[in-house]
Amino acid sequence: MKSMTGFGRATADFERFSATVDLSSVNKKGFELSVSLPRDWAPMERLISQSVKKSVVRGKVSASVKIEAKDAASSVAFDPDALAAAAESLRKACDKLGVKFEASAELLLKLGEMLSENAAAPDWEESWAKIETVLDAAAAKLDAMRAVEGEALKADLKMRLQAVFEMVAEVENLSVGTAEKYKDQLLQRLANSGLELDANDERVLKEVCLFADRCDICEETTRLKSHIAQFLSTLEENDAVGRKMDFICQEMGREINTIASKANSLELTKVSIDLKNELERIREQTQNIE
Repeated sequence: MKSMTGFGRATADFERFSATVDLSSVNKKGFELSVSLPRDWAPMERLISQSVKKSVVRGKVSASVKIEAKDAASSVAFDPDALAAAAESLRKACDKLGVKFEASAELLLKLGEMLSENAAAPDWEESWAKIETVLDAAAAKLDAMRAVEGEALKADLKMRLQAVFEMVAEVENLSVGTAEKYKDQLLQRLANSGLELDANDERVLKEVCLFADRCDICEETTRLKSHIAQFLSTLEENDAVGRKMDFICQEMGREINTIASKANSLELTKVSIDLKNELERIREQTQNIE
């Protein structure tokens, strides 16, 4: 079990350039990848996506590939003519879009970095094998961090599921003898109203039976305990289990809502509210699980 939150960075030196790959991920229902590459390497995005999907099933992933030329003297980043041409192209684009253009040392530095980056690897296809090794190293670090975070989430969820299990046991204890208590209360109310009916009167028994049927929660608690067991079993799986956990949480919520609707005492209502609150905390944690 892994978290969807993590970060991995890897660097490597090659003959013509050095490369740094950063991978970061956060929680998301599906898979989404955004890639930052040198301008001339845009076609590499498809290969990066295929590579990242080998280790990430769900989550919003950001991949950044940065390169730096080894031979700065040959880089156009320090060529005044190249910088002037780039700045002029930018000025024309601003004029066309009606945006005010102001040249500055900071702007020239950014243009220089961009030109240097693009000059570092002239052909993306030739560079892919090298970048792939760095990408794999970054992905391994990302995966390791997500696994560590996943273990922490597992420990927290086990603790919360144990709390839910104990609350279910309390619900079962509170529901014992409910029908009998209701019959006694019904007879007492009738007596207070001046009506004396035998405890075995058909009308009394019918009313008690209807009440017992309405407030019976045996099925709900049985299913709820089954869902807890399924959730605990899912925690030990190595696959992407986030969606499965979401589904189990939904089913647990159904049972808890039914128990709350059948609550016939203040104590049972309080426990039902506690169950809802604890389930919501579990649900929030599962949103971070792949």
